[in-house]
Amino acid sequence: MSSEHHRKEGNKLYLRAIEDGLSPFLVKDRLAGALRNYYQAKTSSFSKTELSSSLKNIGKAHYQMAKVKSKELGLPHVQKIFSEKERIKVEEEIRYHAKESLNELFASLKYGRSSQSEAWCNKMLSDIGNVFSDLVEFVGSLNFDRRIAAMFVLAECMVLKELKTLVLVQIATVLHQHSVSSLELQDFRTSIRAVYEMNYPLEEAARLADYEEMKADVRVLQADALYQLASAESMQAIAVAKNQLDTSLQDQEFLNMNMVYDTLDMFKDAALKAREINLEQEAIACYYQGHIFEKILKLKQKGKTFYLQVIQLTEAAKPKLFNGQNWYDDCTASLKVMQDEARERDDKEQEKIRQKFRKEMEKEINEITAAKTAGAVQLLKHVYSKHPPKVTPLKLDLKELETWDSLDTKNKKRLLLKALTDYHPDRNSKDEYGEKWHFLVGEISKMISHFHDYEKNLLYS
Repeated sequence: MSSEHHRKEGNKLYLRAIEDGLSPFLVKDRLAGALRNYYQAKTSSFSKTELSSSLKNIGKAHYQMAKVKSKELGLPHVQKIFSEKERIKVEEEIRYHAKESLNELFASLKYGRSSQSEAWCNKMLSDIGNVFSDLVEFVGSLNFDRRIAAMFVLAECMVLKELKTLVLVQIATVLHQHSVSSLELQDFRTSIRAVYEMNYPLEEAARLADYEEMKADVRVLQADALYQLASAESMQAIAVAKNQLDTSLQDQEFLNMNMVYDTLDMFKDAALKAREINLEQEAIACYYQGHIFEKILKLKQKGKTFYLQVIQLTEAAKPKLFNGQNWYDDCTASLKVMQDEARERDDKEQEKIRQKFRKEMEKEINEITAAKTAGAVQLLKHVYSKHPPKVTPLKLDLKELETWDSLDTKNKKRLLLKALTDYHPDRNSKDEYGEKWHFLVGEISKMISHFHDYEKNLLYS
């Protein structure tokens, strides 16, 4: 019998199979009959026109078979009675029919381009697009492993570069999402494996992509993969190092220092893995290094170095905030204690220096104090004549003091402010003028400030 005869017989069964209200069993039986006829039509084909028509019908019948099996699998009573093994078997049958559908439809398009009309070819492209969309939707309902397997099957079937690239990008996206969710569950091995599995689909997609939008999507996913890999490897290293640190600290009497230094190296490695990629993980790794130096090795200055690095990293990570996280709160608290201790040491050291210079310059200080007792004008005339400012140009001209008694409070305050500027310690640095002069201008500034504050209070009272 001719190919046309078998196609017509198959069409009768196919049309009866897609009628509304039929049971899945009846639909599958009629589609199976239609497929037998269509395959006979394929075998009996003597031209590309006949062959392309037969292949098209086979592809559509397989598509309908995949649909009905998928629909059947979603029925509530079927879900209750099917075992996991039976469910997997049905899913494999769906993948088989989906693959056959796409293979036959693409083959039909291949032969039809040289034998069928343009309208027929356009209709085929539309049918392929519809089949592809439905299959992607079905694949999305599967669990992760079976979804990835099904998507790779779809990718293999894709003859059109655009569709194949789209599937490959979707595979990489699903793998990335799986890596992220696994990392949230602290399943580092699964997360890292998923990132490595992204390499093949992304490399293929980059090779096949023709237009810039798709190339941009591939680049974004490649960057996401790099970030995710650094995050997962760093988090894994931190988790292992934390566990080892806890183990080494269990025996406080006999601390295993070799294990402590090994742990320190592990945190250093974790920081390197995340460097300039995941600032949060790098900050956490730096915190633990600082913690070990401060609390265990008793090297506070070294610990402070790492704590300051943590602060730099968290500042760079803004607007993300880390308040409330134990590692960050402990870091800021430890850093504050260290800074307070350093400030207290500096204050004590400065006080020793001040006491030394106060003793050496006792005569000069007493003379300035006596001038202060005589009033603001006497103080300024004394210091400008006996201890003239070293900075230039001077802000205050002593001639301005001649009219002091007739000046109002605002102008008196202005002149005192000029004098404060000439003797301010910030303008008379230790490096440039020496510690002794720096001390003296500090004492002079205090006395001038006494009169400046007095005039200021009068002005605003």
